[in-house]
Amino acid sequence: MADFVLVTHTRWTEAPRIRHQVARLLRDAGHRVLFVERADYPWSGPLPAAVEVEPGITLTRTTRLIHHQFRVIPAMHRLDASHVARRLRDVVDRWRPAPDFTVVNFTHDGWFLRETFPGQRIVTVIHDDFEAQSRLPFSGHIAWTLERTCRSSDTVLAVSEPLRERLAEWCAPKLFLPWAVVPYRHPVAPVAARRTLLFWGYVDTGIDLDRVEQVASHLAQRGPDWQVLLVGPTQGTGVRGPIIHRLSRFPNIEVRDPMPLDALPLEETLAALLPYRRSAITDSVTLANKSMQLLARGLPLLISAMPRFLEAPFVIRMDGAGGIASAVDACVERFAQLQRPIEEFCAANAPESRLLQIIAG
Repeated sequence: MADFVLVTHTRWTEAPRIRHQVARLLRDAGHRVLFVERADYPWSGPLPAAVEVEPGITLTRTTRLIHHQFRVIPAMHRLDASHVARRLRDVVDRWRPAPDFTVVNFTHDGWFLRETFPGQRIVTVIHDDFEAQSRLPFSGHIAWTLERTCRSSDTVLAVSEPLRERLAEWCAPKLFLPWAVVPYRHPVAPVAARRTLLFWGYVDTGIDLDRVEQVASHLAQRGPDWQVLLVGPTQGTGVRGPIIHRLSRFPNIEVRDPMPLDALPLEETLAALLPYRRSAITDSVTLANKSMQLLARGLPLLISAMPRFLEAPFVIRMDGAGGIASAVDACVERFAQLQRPIEEFCAANAPESRLLQIIAG
């Protein structure tokens, strides 16, 4: 058993992402985890006490002085880092880890972690295109911290091939794709009973609503029992209502609040729908975070945009030459044949393979 300190810009209560998945992966392997969630500001009030949010996972929080997107000059980075480093050291010391604990960093601005924990192994996971997400019309300040974070880490893992290529300028990053958190299950219901296309993720502005409407229009031509089901939370206020209002024109589109994947009518589902719009962020995606969970249920992936997405028999483009009709036809005709490559892919991307990357580098 070993101890791992996970440093993130994520709140534990957010919808599960790769930070949560890594925490549970380590915990399930018998290790102790300290999850340091997104920092507050000192003037926000007293910090909550550390708490065990799940068996083997302790949640804590620190403070920061300046939001990481707005530290536009090195002096601001250093000022904030000096504050965060002291607070981080305090919360880790109170947790009392083993002397040889590992720091798993999910931030692009963790360059100070080497000085804060000089004797520990530092694994950095770059899980987003942070430069593309800059809130300002420039991103040089983000590149400044990203480079120093990568150079000071013992191991750097990137969740997509474009990100790995970007970081290779500063280090030797390894590809770290999502994994199947549950074993593959062979679908039981026949393809004739499957008339639903399922989107399971964030129902917000990242979705190409034009594409969703095109899919719904095509499914309406196939028959009254075909539908699009969108399930998930929405990031940002005032976003979900307009989306639901717009899609309400289509009687074969249903939008549901977040719920576990296995609580959905998977026996009626033909494929997973990934109808994202083209953007700098989606251009860097090799495998969407939810993809492995959908594949583990035997669902092929119907995708749009994401030009660098994984190429595999079970990944079918809706924006290809044949369009949506051809993509849906391919799912219907090849659903059974696709199960073998899906099962093999899930087996090759089991949790054990990702655990080894975290532990051994």
